[in-house]
Amino acid sequence: MARILKRPAPAQHSDDEEREDVRARERKRVKIEKGLEAQGRQANAEEVNDDTGSDSTASLSDPEEEESSDEDESMEEDGEAEWQDDALLQAYEESRQRQKGYIGATSQGGILKSINLVDFMCHRHLTVEFGPKMNFLVGHNGSGKSAVLTAIAVALGGKAMTTGRGQGLKDLIRKGAEKAVITLVMANAGPRAFKPDVYDPHIVIERTISSNGSTGYKFKSSKDGKILASKRSELTAICDNFHITIDSPLTILTQDQARSFLQNSDAQTLYKFFLTGTQLATLLETYQSSKQNIEQIEAHIHRQEDAVPALKEKIVVLRRRLAASEAIVQQKARYKDILNQMAWAFVIQREKARDKEQEVVREKESKIDQAQLEVNSKEKKSIVLADEIKKTEEEISNHDEARRPLQKAVSDAKDRVKKAKQEVIGIDSDIAQIKEDLDSDHGGLRILQAKIDAKLKMNVDAQRNEHAKLVNDRGKFEDLIGRMRKDKPKKQQQLMEKSSDLKIAKTKVQDIQYQIDQQNNIARNIQEKINNLEGQSLNRLSAFGQGLDNVMREIDRTRWRHSPPLGPLGMYVKLQDHYYRDIVQSILGNTLCSFAVRDPQDRSTLIAILQKHMRTGYRPGTGQNQPPAVLLHHGDVFDFSRGDLARVGPTILSKLTVENQDVLRLLITLHRIERTFLAKTVQEANNEMKRMHNNRILDQVSYYSADHQQISGTISSKQSGPTPHWKGFLLFTKDLKDEVQRAREDLHQCDAAIQELAEQKRQAQQKVQDMNGELKEISVGIKKLQNSLPTAEARLDEIREKLAEISSTEMENWEADREDRLRIIAHKESQLQQFLDERQRRNEDMTRYEQEVLNRQKAVDDHDPQKNKQTKLLTTLVQQRTDVIQKRDYYGRKQRAYEQEKNQAAATVTVLQNEVNQWTERARNFCAIRVETTRSVKDLTSERNTLEASIKEAEQQLGVDTSQLMAELRKAKTTHNDARQNIAQMKRINKIFHRAIVARQRWWSDNRSNTAIRAKTAFIHFEGLRGMEGRLEFDHEKEKLHLIIHTTTREENEDGGLTQRSHYKSAKVLSGGERSFSTVSLLLALWSTIPCPIRALDEWDVFLDAANRKVAAKSLMDGARESDNKQFILITPQDMSGIEVGGPDKRLIRMADPNRNQ
Repeated sequence: MARILKRPAPAQHSDDEEREDVRARERKRVKIEKGLEAQGRQANAEEVNDDTGSDSTASLSDPEEEESSDEDESMEEDGEAEWQDDALLQAYEESRQRQKGYIGATSQGGILKSINLVDFMCHRHLTVEFGPKMNFLVGHNGSGKSAVLTAIAVALGGKAMTTGRGQGLKDLIRKGAEKAVITLVMANAGPRAFKPDVYDPHIVIERTISSNGSTGYKFKSSKDGKILASKRSELTAICDNFHITIDSPLTILTQDQARSFLQNSDAQTLYKFFLTGTQLATLLETYQSSKQNIEQIEAHIHRQEDAVPALKEKIVVLRRRLAASEAIVQQKARYKDILNQMAWAFVIQREKARDKEQEVVREKESKIDQAQLEVNSKEKKSIVLADEIKKTEEEISNHDEARRPLQKAVSDAKDRVKKAKQEVIGIDSDIAQIKEDLDSDHGGLRILQAKIDAKLKMNVDAQRNEHAKLVNDRGKFEDLIGRMRKDKPKKQQQLMEKSSDLKIAKTKVQDIQYQIDQQNNIARNIQEKINNLEGQSLNRLSAFGQGLDNVMREIDRTRWRHSPPLGPLGMYVKLQDHYYRDIVQSILGNTLCSFAVRDPQDRSTLIAILQKHMRTGYRPGTGQNQPPAVLLHHGDVFDFSRGDLARVGPTILSKLTVENQDVLRLLITLHRIERTFLAKTVQEANNEMKRMHNNRILDQVSYYSADHQQISGTISSKQSGPTPHWKGFLLFTKDLKDEVQRAREDLHQCDAAIQELAEQKRQAQQKVQDMNGELKEISVGIKKLQNSLPTAEARLDEIREKLAEISSTEMENWEADREDRLRIIAHKESQLQQFLDERQRRNEDMTRYEQEVLNRQKAVDDHDPQKNKQTKLLTTLVQQRTDVIQKRDYYGRKQRAYEQEKNQAAATVTVLQNEVNQWTERARNFCAIRVETTRSVKDLTSERNTLEASIKEAEQQLGVDTSQLMAELRKAKTTHNDARQNIAQMKRINKIFHRAIVARQRWWSDNRSNTAIRAKTAFIHFEGLRGMEGRLEFDHEKEKLHLIIHTTTREENEDGGLTQRSHYKSAKVLSGGERSFSTVSLLLALWSTIPCPIRALDEWDVFLDAANRKVAAKSLMDGARESDNKQFILITPQDMSGIEVGGPDKRLIRMADPNRNQ
């Protein structure tokens, strides 16, 4: 195709201006074509909106005439046409300019990472690693470049014929091999990843081709990973996810297609290539198939409509025949009415029987409710009595526990009295011996003193008087020193006793203060308990921590990696039997106050939140000053029914209601609540464990008792011990008001105890103060004695020296003997005084011990009446509970009997209701409208028999069966109505289908036009990079695409001037280089319209010279660099000299030279 366009003389314009003028005219033609397409779309819209179904195409003018008129108009309005065309191209150029230097995003999913070939075509074993953007696969002919492209197509589901390499897949196996294996690694990350939880981070597609023609797929997440799928549907899903259309020539253009793409392609083939590559052909085929279905429906509707008049005529004929036997018809109408009444009479009869039984059910339900109320009342009373019994038993046990130390105190006091008496007897014996020795020493002293007095009488009076005075003074000082020596040990003993008593008194003050502190702690705990219980009345969360609301609000505001935490766990747990409240709290309390998360990172986040709020007033319900536990669970809802031992005895789980399955599994995992039993007392637990072991019900048994004891073990080994009491908040409450009232009473008793202890402390402190004064007086007396005794002893020594001076030698001996005797007597008197003091202390201790015995015995005696009172109360409570339980069981038996009677009546009602339903269904099938009647079935049956005989006799006389005629008439009416309804319904459906296909075709036409405009504009741009002027002419009506390249030549005319000739070349007459470059330009233009991430082109530069090849390569590389999430694979047998292939977005892959001996 060539056209000659005369240009003005070139004298007034330069060559560049002439070329720009030619380009402007060509752009005007592009704009004209765009206007024609817009008019075509408008015409299509008018055709869709035409309800009369007339052919709107008649209103359209000849496209050639419109083109001519539009061209004339564009020539008249040359400036405007040029501005519009320039605006289109300018917008495209500006977009390209803005994108200049832009590096498109690298795809994280859908592009190829590598391919491995084993015995495929010419390759024994080959591995090729691809880059994320532009890949140049270079090698000599025969090196297997095209085999790599064929392998990619086959691995992604392409057919062997489309690759041009064989008639079947088995032709692709290397000669001499049994099978070929292709392993393709595809990236799989980012927001559009395919099954990221399964294939991470790659998808490995392995296709095996056997020599017998069979083939198979394997899908893995790594080359050596396990097989995750093996069906072809998985490949289809992967390609759909990444928009990969492997059979499209725009995805992979093979060697043969690249060589002859434009040379052998006419306008229709190019248009088909355009539709196929952009997936528009697939959509069009779908729409055409839908239109054929619509046409088939319309044909069926016409056939149905043609049959309606015959059906209507049949109804008319049947009505005429029935009119001839009017009397029989009347009798049959009466007969029909009787049959209708009979049909509903059976229903009414069954309904009366059913209503009677329903009344019985309601009566039994009322009695059941009354019995249930009695059972509930007795059950509540039994629970209250059980609590009182438990409390009384604890008080009796406390009495016994308190009585044992009292009895031991009495025994110890008696032992101390006995020991003190024995010690006093020993001291009395020592005192008697000392007194006997003193009497003997005093007798000897008197004899010696008589000798001295007789000797003194023989002395002179002056000497005698002086001696008598000295003797008198000596006696005084000896008496004084003796008293002082006796008083000093007494004072020291008093000092020691008072110091010991003072220490005891101070210890008593400390003990009282400790008791006061303990009571204050108890009072604070009780007050916290009251505050917590009052808070629970407003918010259940208060049971699990003080200030927990702030924690929960921050938990709600936080973004969690997996899911929000679960907790506190106790929010999902309720206790059914409050008799076991204390022991259940002791076992599960810490866990019920804890939280649970699904992810370790979420666990760290929650721990940080809890620690943060611990510093700002949050206090966990555990009563501890540390955050509650944060558990990690996996949400495994396992089946624990086989391990649930509730069928054997009461377990912890049987006493709980758990509203969350995850919480239930956590409690089972952590505490084995489905296998741990509960008992009211430790004795009951022992008996039940013995029963289970003896009857071989279970080997390992674990029990907790309500009196806080734990027992576990086997028949041969058993462990037991106390269970600590729960020190945290009250987690389970039955009656909040009652709990608060009890807590207030406990607080009042605690305050009274604190006041009593305060008074005791005041008295003890006063006693300490008095004892300090007494101790000070004794210390002063001891100090005075210590100061006076040396002076008195010195004076006595002086008197004795003077007596020695005035005495003779015999007198001196007597005096010395007298002094010795006096010292011995003084020593023995000191010993006697010590023994007397010791006996006095022992007697005082014995008196105190005897009084202690009396006091302890009184305490024991006072304790017994209280215990007897509690024992009597316990007997009364047990009897009351027994009576209540008997009444509860009585009403329970009555309730069960009523339930059994109700169930029997309900079963009868069910049977009767089924009969009613069956008879009703039969009656409706016979007579759709219910007929009320008071006549019995027997009366109706009699009248029916009479009418039957009369109708039969009349039909025999007339020779016609009216029943058959009426049946045929009903059938004809039904057939006629069904046909009309089917026709109406099919018309509605067909109308919906027609509107849908028209809308989709309109969208398809718009999308085709938009895609064509984008391709045409891009093609002009890419051709212009080489100074060529090319365009694409779309003829959508004739389904043709003309690829035209414009060239100009200058020739000398007759006047000697230059005439510029324009030549328009079609694809077939292009030179090899022009054809190859235009192929690249066309592919680049069409590639911008498809979403497929992979673009492969074989021998893209086969006919290009160096200059055109460089420009084409730059266009391809620029397109690859600027495109987002696209990967290019270009194959060439030539080297890459003169082409810049460096950079992170380009990869050059050189194939090894072919081995011809392979």
